[in-house]
Amino acid sequence: MRKKGYLSACMAVTLTLTAALPVYGAAGPGSTSIAIPDGMGEETWNRLNDQTIEFDELSDLVRYFNPDFKNIADSAGNELSNQQYLYDEMRTSIRDLNNNAQAMKDSGATDSEEGQKTFQALKDTAKALDARAQMLEKVIKRINSGVNKNVDRYSKTFSSAADQIMIGYSSALANRDVVQKALDLSKAGYEAQSLSQKQGMATEADVLAANKGVLAAQAALDQIDNTIDGLKRSLCLMTGYPADGSVQIGEIPRLDLSVIGALDLTADTEKAIGNNYDLIEKRHGGSNKTTTGIKNKDAGISEAEQNLTVTMQSYYQEILQSKSAYDAASTAYEKAVLEKQKAGRSYQLGMLSKINYLQAQMAFSQAEGDKQTAYNTLYQAYSTYQWAVNGIVTASEQ
Repeated sequence: MRKKGYLSACMAVTLTLTAALPVYGAAGPGSTSIAIPDGMGEETWNRLNDQTIEFDELSDLVRYFNPDFKNIADSAGNELSNQQYLYDEMRTSIRDLNNNAQAMKDSGATDSEEGQKTFQALKDTAKALDARAQMLEKVIKRINSGVNKNVDRYSKTFSSAADQIMIGYSSALANRDVVQKALDLSKAGYEAQSLSQKQGMATEADVLAANKGVLAAQAALDQIDNTIDGLKRSLCLMTGYPADGSVQIGEIPRLDLSVIGALDLTADTEKAIGNNYDLIEKRHGGSNKTTTGIKNKDAGISEAEQNLTVTMQSYYQEILQSKSAYDAASTAYEKAVLEKQKAGRSYQLGMLSKINYLQAQMAFSQAEGDKQTAYNTLYQAYSTYQWAVNGIVTASEQ
């Protein structure tokens, strides 16, 4: 099963990535200052800019509205722009030099020895500058490739973190009803003890104990509400919405469970090894071009590939275990539905006390929350596996 504290660890990775980056006033969803990106339809763009965060929108919301990611992308783009500016200036100078040389030739100025020398100097300068421009062009291509990879990596890293935050939010929300039912039950118990005390059937200590139960249940509800609010604020910040806005959070998508049986661990592991950004850096890293350096580099890559293979196997097992847990929770939920219906009929007929009825309601809410939490855990395991296939493995899991 998934390790405890995974969500916190994932959020910590995100905070670590963003802590060193200045947050600037990037326009968020709904702003009219951002034009529709090339290749995106107006309907899709309008959906991104509404007041609901849907799970399938997270990657695009991060890419276009997360202020820290935009800062990274803009900084990377500025580096490329500076080099491109130099290249363009060089090409302009080459063109001007060649044009001037040609003008001298056309005007007959090259008929003189001095004119010929000037003409040749212009051509030689243009030739030398062209050689440097060609070298710079190669540099720009390398920078552009690196920029695209880095931007893509940060986009995926931020998006995977947003995925986990939204899944955590859904799980906290699913468990809130259980805590609310516990509070309702505690209040009913307190009311019953208070009534019993008046009738001489309960002591003051019994009433105080019941009241402590109410206070504890209320504190638990406040705590889970704070957790829900904190996760919502985090998700809003990750996707460019105001942290205190009225945005709605959508549900976790329903997973076609047949995809689990269709997973090919061997093929997916090969993809993960090929796509993993840390491994890509190792492959492109230097070896000092010495025998020892090459051996060390190859050994490091081999070890990293083996570690990732083990990680993928672990992720795969988590999916299978989560699927079994979800199946069990679904069975328990179906039974709880029947028990709830039975309790409801008995309560209407006066055959069940209010406290016993609330207990039945709480049992149902527990089963319902357990089922949703089990599903979220399954979806999280599947999502983590897929992110790893696409090159993203958080530091806490490697």
